[in-house]
Amino acid sequence: MIRTPRSYRWSYAEDVTIITLVELQANHTGVAVLNLGINGRARVILLGSVLLLLSLSSFTILRGLSSASPSTPVNRLMPTLNYNEFNGDSQVSATITLSNGCLHLTSWGTPVQSRNKFSVTAAVTDYSGPQIACALAILGAQNTYSLGQLAIGDYSFALDACISFPNYGGAIDCSNKASIFFYAGGPNPKPQTSEIKLEYQETNGISFVNATIVVPPCFRMRGWSDAPQSGSSFRSNVTIVDDERLMIACIAMDTLAHNSYDLGHLAPGVYSFTLNLCQVVIGWGTTGTTGTNISADCSKTSTIFFMVPGAPVPQPSPPNDRFRIFGLFAIIIIILLRLLQIPIS
Repeated sequence: MIRTPRSYRWSYAEDVTIITLVELQANHTGVAVLNLGINGRARVILLGSVLLLLSLSSFTILRGLSSASPSTPVNRLMPTLNYNEFNGDSQVSATITLSNGCLHLTSWGTPVQSRNKFSVTAAVTDYSGPQIACALAILGAQNTYSLGQLAIGDYSFALDACISFPNYGGAIDCSNKASIFFYAGGPNPKPQTSEIKLEYQETNGISFVNATIVVPPCFRMRGWSDAPQSGSSFRSNVTIVDDERLMIACIAMDTLAHNSYDLGHLAPGVYSFTLNLCQVVIGWGTTGTTGTNISADCSKTSTIFFMVPGAPVPQPSPPNDRFRIFGLFAIIIIILLRLLQIPIS
């Protein structure tokens, strides 16, 4: 059934007439259809008003996009710590790796003691920027913190390396951290029983990292894990175990364990490789039980930075949000023109 359409007329000014025709009819599918028709100069006025509103909205959005600060670059300083004693004076040696020419170490900070815990914050400035190119360079900055003569006991030392970005609105990144636990003050202080040595090697275009660790007496190799890649970083673990339940005589001699990691063909650029050493001690449980007591120390870590020569591979440009906004507005304008029955071509 088709109903007669209803018309409503009114005038705006003398020569502008808006005729709104609302017709509810059934098409061949039986679904109700709403037809809206506008004629006269009111169509031009309505279209101009909508276009003006869309222009103001796009100007506001584009201004917000242009004023937004770009994200700061991700820098891994890979701080490392080592403990030693010299004439009864406890010392912690720190190393921070600066992976490009825009990174400058500005302060090592002063350690603060709280009971058996030491903490310090080192400051690094990154002078990179959206229009600044940083030279590829790897520099290892070192410093020794003197803690004085400490009473006998266990201590910890924590280092936070904070990077400030003056060209990115003064943003600060303090995600680079390192910590170490040590025993000090005794007549025979516990020596560092584990050492890690990493070396980079390239053969026929294939990158290798050769790792060597010191295995203390009574410890046995458990195995080397794989080195998965995440961006420009590689990470692996090695585990050594001392099973006190075996009651095997230990030879008071350190041994060396070696492994070579095949990283394959890498694109030109700067990479890092981190190896974590876990020492696991398995002993008997509480007296009168058959259980075991397992303790693990995975605080030993070492990182090496290496550079694969060649021209860096260009990275694809991120999509421009402005084109997305213009595309959305174009779709809205086309739909509006169709509703107003204005020919597009």
